[in-house]
Amino acid sequence: MTDSPASGSETTPRAYAKGSPEYRRMHTELGFLAIAVIINVIGFSIVFPLVPYLVQHGLGPHVQPDDPEIGRVSGWLTAVYALMQFIFAPFWGRLSDRVGRKPILIMSLIGDAIFYTMFGLSHSLTGLFTARILAGIFSSATLAVAQAYAADVTPPDHRAAGLGMIGASFGVGFVFGPALGGALGGNYLGLPLFVSAGLALINMVFIAKYLPEPTRPPGAEVTSGPPAAVHSRLGLMTKVLTGPVGFLYALTFLVTLGFAFLEGTFTTYLMQHFGYKSQRSTTVQGLVFTYIGFILVMVQGGAIRPLVKRFGEAPLVPVGVGLMALGFALFPLCKSLTALLLGPMIPIAVGSGLNTPALRALISKSTAATAQGTTLGLSASFDSLARAVGPASAGWLYGTYGQASPYWCAAVLMAFAFAFSLTQLRSMRRFSETQSTG
Repeated sequence: MTDSPASGSETTPRAYAKGSPEYRRMHTELGFLAIAVIINVIGFSIVFPLVPYLVQHGLGPHVQPDDPEIGRVSGWLTAVYALMQFIFAPFWGRLSDRVGRKPILIMSLIGDAIFYTMFGLSHSLTGLFTARILAGIFSSATLAVAQAYAADVTPPDHRAAGLGMIGASFGVGFVFGPALGGALGGNYLGLPLFVSAGLALINMVFIAKYLPEPTRPPGAEVTSGPPAAVHSRLGLMTKVLTGPVGFLYALTFLVTLGFAFLEGTFTTYLMQHFGYKSQRSTTVQGLVFTYIGFILVMVQGGAIRPLVKRFGEAPLVPVGVGLMALGFALFPLCKSLTALLLGPMIPIAVGSGLNTPALRALISKSTAATAQGTTLGLSASFDSLARAVGPASAGWLYGTYGQASPYWCAAVLMAFAFAFSLTQLRSMRRFSETQSTG
């Protein structure tokens, strides 16, 4: 069973001495991986400011910028990408356990290059959805394999910081990607997608030349990963929820679901609620996402390490969820974009930046070194399922009950997750302490 609490410590040293060759090698490998992740996320996030405008064009010339159907379809376009990640991420994680992390990353980037190009050339909803489905299949490998790679090269006492570095790399990508997409998309919506395809190819060359395959314990290529069939995987996900760390997977799903309500409708909300309706408004859309990414970088790249060192991972989870609940409760009350960015968006982004690496680290510590790809792929399945259900639900709420309804719903959801995390705090602390001494 991959979630045995003591299993990870049998094959991995507790910590590396600072300045030791192992410590330097770990940081070198994490550094190369971080650069690869940054380039990948720039290519992915560059499309975020464009979604409502692409959907408007895909719906046809009769659709006005304030049509609520844009919000509904945008939610589904976001959801279908995540649904493909849900279906395929565990497969890629399992395959990377067997054939190596590097080949899977390279294959994923080739797919990105092809299907970003296809997305940029699409002028109909059918084309947009087809390209997004295919992109979701191939790009689903990136997050699961990057997290597994980080877990491969970090012993348990460094794992939260290692996974935090990966999270920070995503944040750096979000700083530059949407800003670039917004700037390039003002005149021609397809241009940022072609740039994304080029970045994916550059990233593939970089990984092939500079990123080493991580050293893993003997037998790491053999794992009892999750089954390929979706119904069997759903059964495994249900089963793991009843296990000793099932509450961590449940919390992962809940907090990702809450944030996915924002991801699925936020660009349309900016377009329609605050009046950024012209295509040239993609610049504003991009800068807003850059702001969110900057906060994530500050938290996951700077604050997470000293916070984990002083308090451990466990307390960061309820603190992060509580901040998200507060932010979402205040979100619909803001009457201007400035008030939104300086108010609710800060606790939402900070909260997400705290609880995501903390939950990943706790889940990773529960896993044998020979199955990091499998277990983190399973964690990615909970993420992807939430990112499929969340935007689709938020888009339906947006189109049916109004622009504020997804954020009120997210506030209620995060309040429940906060209460649940408090009931599990003692278990998280005991579990974390067990891993540290394993």
